Amino acid sequence: MGHCNCRQFLLGTLLSIAVVAVFVVLAEFDADSLVKITREDGSIENFTAIFFGIASGFFLIFAIRSDFLKAGPRSGYLMTIGWILLMFIFMGEEISWGQRIFNIATPEKLAEINEQNEINIHNIESLEGILGGKYRWLSIMMFLTGLFFPLCAMSKLGRRVIQHIAFPVAPICYTGLFIGAYLYGKYYFHALPQDTASEVREFIFGVGMLSFALHGALSPPALFRINEKEKEPDGSFPIE
Repeated sequence: MGHCNCRQFLLGTLLSIAVVAVFVVLAEFDADSLVKITREDGSIENFTAIFFGIASGFFLIFAIRSDFLKAGPRSGYLMTIGWILLMFIFMGEEISWGQRIFNIATPEKLAEINEQNEINIHNIESLEGILGGKYRWLSIMMFLTGLFFPLCAMSKLGRRVIQHIAFPVAPICYTGLFIGAYLYGKYYFHALPQDTASEVREFIFGVGMLSFALHGALSPPALFRINEKEKEPDGSFPIE
């Protein structure tokens, strides 16, 4: 089951339902409180940044612990390094690289092209017209990371490809978090202030990435869809 056993799949599904349900209840019955906790530099934004930062650390642990990566060429680490760096960048972008924490002024030239006068890339005005802008980019990433790649990895050909290029793929048990994040943002985009719906969506996405990375840190072979029980006597893993 996408390298999740029945218990893991159940727990992942319950986690997805619980996280999304909390924000649905807030949106329907206490929208004012939801708006407050999702304000700029609020608790939701800060926790989202923390989740991305921890996910980056867990992907690093995954890289260190993975016997599959150790047995292959050094280039096999590239995809995992990509996840490490991407999560670190997401953390930095979420809090504008600590701008308000350390009271750093936005450079004049960046302020001129940044929609929110912040030290970050995702709010640069010229990027909004590319592929539908930052909200579209994140939606695409949610579907690829949480649904498309996990489904592909369930096929024999898909497993061969991800093992050949050493691409860590999220277990299917966390798909609900990624799809839930997308659907929440889509449904409440107009029902709530745009920033509120977006911050919640990013928070749920952060929970999904943290779960993905933690799973890999605890069970490295799972992200390559390799069965730990099939480990060879020499410590290597059979590749399909």
